[in-house]
Amino acid sequence: MKRILFFSFLIFLWHLPNFSSAKDKVNFSDFEYYVAPDGAFGLYKPKGWKVGTQKYPDGRMIFVTDKEESSCAYLIYLERIDQAHDSVSFAKATLQNVKRQIPDLKVAEARTSRDRMKTVVMMERTGPGQILIRSKYTFNITRPQALIIGYEAPAKHFNEMVPTLMTIIANIMVFDEQAYKKVSSQRGASTGLLPMSLRRAADGTCELLVPQGWKLEAAQGRALCSTPDGDTGYVFTVIDFVGQSQIPYFSSAQIPGLKYNYMPPTEAASVALGHYGWKNPKILERHINRQMAYQATKFLKRQADAEISLISSTSKNGTSCIIYFDILGFHPNYAGQWGIMVNGFWAPQNKFSQYLPSLIEIFKSFKINEQWAEEYVRQGLENLKELMKKTTSLMARYAEEMRQSSLAAHENRMRSSDFINYKFSTYMRGQQEWVAALEGGKIYTSDHWGLSKEGQMIIEGQPFNYYNYKGDYQLGHIPVDISREVFEAVKGQR
Repeated sequence: MKRILFFSFLIFLWHLPNFSSAKDKVNFSDFEYYVAPDGAFGLYKPKGWKVGTQKYPDGRMIFVTDKEESSCAYLIYLERIDQAHDSVSFAKATLQNVKRQIPDLKVAEARTSRDRMKTVVMMERTGPGQILIRSKYTFNITRPQALIIGYEAPAKHFNEMVPTLMTIIANIMVFDEQAYKKVSSQRGASTGLLPMSLRRAADGTCELLVPQGWKLEAAQGRALCSTPDGDTGYVFTVIDFVGQSQIPYFSSAQIPGLKYNYMPPTEAASVALGHYGWKNPKILERHINRQMAYQATKFLKRQADAEISLISSTSKNGTSCIIYFDILGFHPNYAGQWGIMVNGFWAPQNKFSQYLPSLIEIFKSFKINEQWAEEYVRQGLENLKELMKKTTSLMARYAEEMRQSSLAAHENRMRSSDFINYKFSTYMRGQQEWVAALEGGKIYTSDHWGLSKEGQMIIEGQPFNYYNYKGDYQLGHIPVDISREVFEAVKGQR
């Protein structure tokens, strides 16, 4: 079953020629490092994009815009806000101020967490040239501080721009004075790529660029590449989950995989992180990739979800890290089996921008061996056909067992009914039948007229009615209706 799930993902990749191009839409190459003139912050951005900042009495806004000024990423942090504010009231007050400057701003969607400390708002407005601009803003409150992260782009290009905008936001580092001096002194080294070489899995199933000194575990089309301490790395893998089976009389408990019912890809990835030793995963940002989900669902004829996510989590070593994941998730089959395919990277929060260019190169370099994939798909199809035969046979056997069980229950009810009817009819007639154990099972009958043997009257009189006559001990008389077993033995019921 586990092999079949990975086969489903692999056959999707193999038959989807534009998967690589879809991945390359997350175009992180051609990035450059930027440090604010006052040393307050640093970030990686696409070449040609502009960086701006605005100071507030208790905070700062940082924004990065593209050349056309139609796409933009924002980060606003405030050290002190009114203690009466939660994220809902804070977002409302902020949007009221924004609407005074942009009257046609419309809220398309808004949702908040149960504790009202996080609110997400989707909005639309008209930009230059009457272009529809779509934006998403997340308001996070940790009293007395507030953090607002957001991004916007032309509506028709919004989905394809989100990964780049999210990456800009994720790698913004706010410096104190000492941190700025350190970054400034290392600036030349930090902007370069790590020395890397192309390495192939031992079984030849995949290849990728691996920095010098990093560990690589790769086999069966999956790869894990990381620093020796594991705090920085790249992964492409499938994580198997198993939920409740929908097949009658079939338990999914023995199928390998994490035991959870279906959940969206980002939540599933967060749960999986916990099983691999990460702690306190927190979803910072997520974006639904409807195009990839549609392609996967259409090809595999199985419901799929796709999301791009930013997650913060603490590694096994206690290091606070930022994780970027591109995730495909497939809904459960009838056996309860489902899973996610994860493609992404991570690094310590305070070094994310330093490692970002190298991680992007690793991300872009990963390839599955096409010849192996083709053979794997061929074998997978054969295994799938065999599994379907077994499943069909299994279901047929279950159906037959259910039919036989139902038939046996019906026959048992009928036999019980015959026995009950016999007892009732003999009682109503004042009659009792006896089987003589010492005479080879001959049948005696007692009633109001006397006692007969095998249909021949041998003694007449009232003492032999059903409530007076108690049987002849010497003959070993046993009432025929003493039990259903005796009744069926005497009457020939089977």
